[in-house]
Formats: sequence, structure tokens, C-alpha cells
Amino acid sequence: MNNKLLIYGVLGLCLLSNACKKMDHAYEQYIEKGGRIYTERPTNVRLSGGLNRVKISWPKGPDPSVVKARIFWNVFADSTEIPIEPSMDTVSCMIDNLPEGNYSFVIVTYDKEENQSVPLEVFGNTYGQKYQARLLDRPVLASQQKKNGEMFIVWGVADTAAGAFATDIKYVNLAGDTVHRIVNSMVDSTFFQDYLTGTSYFYRTLFLPDSNALDTFRTAYSEQHVEEYVPPAMIDLSSRYLKNFTAPFQSETYDGARWGTLKDWVTNDVMRNQGPAGNKIYGGYDNINNSGSFGLQKWGDGDPAIVNGKIYQTITLPAGDYEVIWTTEGNSSAVNRGTAERYLVVAEGSTLPDLADLSGALGSVSFVTGVDRFNVKVDFSLAESTEVSIGILVNFTSGQQAVRAGGLQLWGPDL
Repeated sequence: MNNKLLIYGVLGLCLLSNACKKMDHAYEQYIEKGGRIYTERPTNVRLSGGLNRVKISWPKGPDPSVVKARIFWNVFADSTEIPIEPSMDTVSCMIDNLPEGNYSFVIVTYDKEENQSVPLEVFGNTYGQKYQARLLDRPVLASQQKKNGEMFIVWGVADTAAGAFATDIKYVNLAGDTVHRIVNSMVDSTFFQDYLTGTSYFYRTLFLPDSNALDTFRTAYSEQHVEEYVPPAMIDLSSRYLKNFTAPFQSETYDGARWGTLKDWVTNDVMRNQGPAGNKIYGGYDNINNSGSFGLQKWGDGDPAIVNGKIYQTITLPAGDYEVIWTTEGNSSAVNRGTAERYLVVAEGSTLPDLADLSGALGSVSFVTGVDRFNVKVDFSLAESTEVSIGILVNFTSGQQAVRAGGLQLWGPDL
């Protein structure tokens, strides 16, 4: 029995000794060998600079003995004291009236007995007139207003190295009210739908010296006049937006002799009126004389009638003024026979209208010309980015009717 008691006693002493070692380990960072006590040192200190001021903060640590902190600067010539309460989650201090410059701050924590932590040094900046004096407005490359009332600003490169992050624009809207609009420095252009014609606008650039900065700095407002928008000269946009648009055209399907369908074009069923009896599956591609033409026809009673025949491409264009040209140039076998209805059409949306609804198209032109060689043109304007369909609409119901052409061209602004 005595032996058992002795064993239990030894085990109990070991467990108590191990528990004490764990407790000692939790606080050994605050105790110097020889008996000196150190309070907990701050960690994860955040320093934010502003206009002649700085904010220093850090999470309150687990050491319950810490009751205050002192922050020193100017080689310990200046300091401030911060009480630290048990209820705090974050310790924070704002230091004002600091001349612009670079600073070293030393943070020390204390307990009630004035035992202190190992000093922690952090660095930061304050900003003032010197920083403000080197701030430059983001350049304006153009300020123009279109006939439809839309005004736009094209921006130059902002000085992001100095901290430019936005531009504040003050303008008069259609209701006569002065309003502000903030735009990001990464935006290349800004558009206004409510800008009052005949007025100027004012703008200034906003800066943050760094990502943690307390204060936003601003340039003075600059006045900017708005000019009338002059559309740029038109350029050939065919290869930018269209596919398979000029002779020799490429076929999607081909009968091996003459007729086929056009690659990259939408061809409705009635336009497919060529091929052997019972298998009229071709139309739109005509390889007569190896010309690789855009071609279709109703050549007598052997060919089915084409009512509201459509061949077109659908694309999306930005706002602007455009023209579409249907030409026989580039086709060695040009032909335009008969007097049945035939139109070059531009329509909003993903298809062409029927002949009965042609007045609702963005533009159309008849090419019943009586000659083989010709060009016809449709002009149209878009107020905003729009899906449009461009192509040919025909009504060939009787007689000998035929169309072959060399290409389609799209002209518009170089946006």
C-alpha cells in the first residue's frame, strides 16, 4: 500500500511540474534571465501618413499586464502616451502637426510597475506643401460634343506614380444643375448623355500618396471648353468586320460545277433555288467561268421563284456614321439582269426585313440599274453600339432575273 502511495505521489509531482513548465513558457518571452520582466511588444503595426499627420495602430495583444504605450519620434525628443484598456481590440493613436517628411517612430508598452517592452521601431511619411506642389492634372486630349448631344472626354495618361487614382468632373446637366462625376484614372474616355450644350466643365485630379494614406490630395479645378465633334474621315472597315466579302468568294457547299452557298453568310431557304429537280439546295455562290462570284438567279420557269430572298451577315458596330457599298468591281463575270425587285439593305438586328417592312431598315437602295457594271451605296448612322445585318434582299418571281457582283465594302470611322 505504501509503495502505491509513493508511486501516485511521484506521478502527481511530475504532472504539476509539466503544467508549471507550460505556464512558464507562455510568459517566458516577458521575463529576462535574472528576473527582469518585459511587457508584450506590439505586432502587425500599421502606419498611415496624411496631411501633416500620421496614424499608428496595432492589434491589442494577449498580455493582460500592458496598461499603456508611449510613441517616441525626433530621436526621443517628442512623444505621446496612449492608455490601453482591457476592452480594446485595437490600439490607435493620431499624431498631428507633423512637418512634412520621413519619420522613425519607436513604440514601447508598459505595465503598472513601469516594466516595459523591447522597443519597436516603425517608419512612415507625412505629406504637405512639397508633395502638393508636384501634383499635375491628368491631361485632356479632347472634349467634344456630338450632334445627338453626347459629350465625351478623351484622357491622357494620369500620373499614377505620384498617386493619381481618380478625376473629379464638375459640369452642368440638362436640368441646369451643377453635378460631380468621379472617374477612375485607368479609364481612357468618359461619356456624358446629360451634358448641357454651350457650357464648360471643370476638373481636378485626386491623389493618394500611398495605399494607406489618410488624406486625399487634389489639384485646383481647371476649366475646359467643349468643341463640336467632327467625325473622323471614313476608312475601309471591311476586313475588320466582314468575312468572305469580295471575289473570288469562298463556298460553304458546292455542286462541283457552278452553284453553291456562301461561306460565312446567312442564306434563307427560298434563296436556295439551284440544283437538280427535287434537290434545290444551292444559291448565293455562282462559279460561272470560274469567277467565284456572289450570284443568284431565277432563269426561266425551271428555277423556283425567290420571294423575300435574303443573304446577309450580322455584325456589331460602335456608334458612328457608316456607308456600305455593293459593287461589281473585282468580278470578271458581272451581271445584273431583269427588273424584279433587288435591294442592298442595312437593318438593325440579326436578320433582314421582308420587302413589306423595308421602310423600317436603317437604310436600303435598289439596284435595278439596267447595266452590268455598277456600284450602289447605303449610308446609315448609329447612336450607340448596335447589332446590324447587311446584305441583299430580292423578289424574283418571273422572267429572267440574275445578280452577280464582286464584293461588299463597309466604310466608317477609325474608332
